[in-house]
Amino acid sequence: MLNEDKIRLMTKAASFEAGEGKEALSMNRYFRSDYISLQLIFAWISYTVSFALCMGLWGFYNMEYLLTNLHKMDLPALGKRFAFLYLGLLGVFLLIHYVIYHLRYQKNKRNLAVYHQILKRIAHIYQMESKNGSSDFTSGGTKKDDNATGI
Repeated sequence: MLNEDKIRLMTKAASFEAGEGKEALSMNRYFRSDYISLQLIFAWISYTVSFALCMGLWGFYNMEYLLTNLHKMDLPALGKRFAFLYLGLLGVFLLIHYVIYHLRYQKNKRNLAVYHQILKRIAHIYQMESKNGSSDFTSGGTKKDDNATGI
């Protein structure tokens, strides 16, 4: 006889593993601080590349002005402005990413707690079935009736 509660729980567990659980299970390998730090490093690298590309595009767009007025420009001041712009936007960018990944980690931890509760309930059902002997299969994977008939 099939246990509908066990089937329902196993279906929930399988759908979690196939869907949103993939990210949650892979995220579970890290401590929170390690996960957030790793994501912030990736964000910093992507921000730096994006900033460099944007500054390069700005330089190409203003190439004529830059070349004609290069001897009049205060290059250290221009470099400081770019550095402050880079650092200021980087701080905002990393703060936003920190909040996002912290919330994502907390959400996945809650989802994993529900998933572990489902797994515990499934294990409890298996223990109860083994105590009661109500499982239709033996440990070898054959039906109990097949062993009795010698098939």
